[in-house]
Amino acid sequence: MEKSALSNQKTSCCEVNKGADVQKSGGKFLPFVQQKDGKNHLMLHVDGIHCARCIWAIESNLQKQQGIETARVNMSTSRLTLVWTGCPKKADNFAQIVASLGYSVTPLMEATPTKSSEATQLQWAMAIAGFAMGNIMLLSVTLWSSDINVMGFATRELLHWVSALIALPTIAYAGRPFFRSAYKVLKQGRTNMDVPISLALLLASGMSLFETMNGGEHAYFDSAVMLLFFLLVGRWLDAKARGKAHQHATELLELLQGTATLIKDGGQQTVLIKDLQAGDLVLVAAGEKIPSDSEVVSGRSEVDTSAITGESAPRLYREGEKVFGGTINMSAPLTCRILQASEDSTLAEVVRLMEQAEQGRAQYVRLADKAARLYTPVVHTLAALAFLGWLFIGGIGWQDALLIAITTLIITCPCALGLAVPVVQVLTVGWLMNRGILVKSADALEKLNAVNTVVLDKTGTLTLGKPKVKTAEGSEHHLTLAASLADHSKHP
Repeated sequence: MEKSALSNQKTSCCEVNKGADVQKSGGKFLPFVQQKDGKNHLMLHVDGIHCARCIWAIESNLQKQQGIETARVNMSTSRLTLVWTGCPKKADNFAQIVASLGYSVTPLMEATPTKSSEATQLQWAMAIAGFAMGNIMLLSVTLWSSDINVMGFATRELLHWVSALIALPTIAYAGRPFFRSAYKVLKQGRTNMDVPISLALLLASGMSLFETMNGGEHAYFDSAVMLLFFLLVGRWLDAKARGKAHQHATELLELLQGTATLIKDGGQQTVLIKDLQAGDLVLVAAGEKIPSDSEVVSGRSEVDTSAITGESAPRLYREGEKVFGGTINMSAPLTCRILQASEDSTLAEVVRLMEQAEQGRAQYVRLADKAARLYTPVVHTLAALAFLGWLFIGGIGWQDALLIAITTLIITCPCALGLAVPVVQVLTVGWLMNRGILVKSADALEKLNAVNTVVLDKTGTLTLGKPKVKTAEGSEHHLTLAASLADHSKHP
């Protein structure tokens, strides 16, 4: 029986290896796969996620694959969590599936932060669009407050051409975030929210240019640039919010990074915390953090455990007692024996619980996902029907009918529903985490609305956890002594 099962496993792995996508990647993601409880775990960083439909596309395509148990995307951190059974080498197939949808995939440990650069690019685009909008609006005041009989045909044409010279380069540059996203998904035969936005911008500017070249009056460069500016404002605010959420998620992870002093063969050497294994002896100097969950072998010192317990007062640890990873040794050196790797420590588990809460699907998030999935086909159909209806039934010109269709594409965009709801959930979880409150369930915040009584187990829970001097009485000499003590100690 065991031999047969082993043979089947080898066959499945060989079948995976035969795939062109795995041969192309060369097993790039296999070293980052972790095996726990007989299952394979992998965390990837995905670039290019802009809306709830992007998340749905990634998750739905992965969940169709055999063996997949969990495929969850965290929009705030652009992190994809995969859990599957079977051959670990399937990791490269799963990564290739995400890449084929038009997204850039890298192992989480090799990912470089892009949130700040994204926000900077959007800020430049927004600034240029705002500058162009202000100048075109000055010209539009003249166009819309007068008519051709007053200003003359030549003057109107001049104002139209000046507006075009300002608007077209602006749309080409500032509209790139929307155009790039739309092009990527269209190449894969899919759509997202940026497709109708791009279509509306191109139609409005294209029709305006056509009218300008033919001496027509339907030139709406001001509307196109104004639309672009406000869309960029929303996209920039979203990028800033996701950047803050990403910062919240990584602050605790930073406690698990860095180096430690390993005691080996009678000597000491500096190693990365992530390379420590159970059983290793480490020396933790005063002021250093405990690298992972450990047992005190020798020494006696006070340890700041506020990152784990929330208690502001340090606790005294002696030989034989267990200390948490990520806590701070405050007063004297300790020699500790590592009980488990940093990725399996209590603090790492806290981070995982926080991410699970962010990745969860609360009631309003599920509603937003459904709206985002239905958006593109429904709205494109409505816009087409509006154009045809007003053109053939309403009896108006094609320019006015096209403007109505463009308006339909824009005003029905559910970006607020598809983006704001998940971002608000993530920011709230991160805000609470920074204040010592761990949200373990996606719908906990919704259930909190029905709570009318809160029971606290001890008075320490009600304190701020930040002792400070309320009164300072005594001579100048006494104050100098107190200041000198405080200068060499961070003890509360």
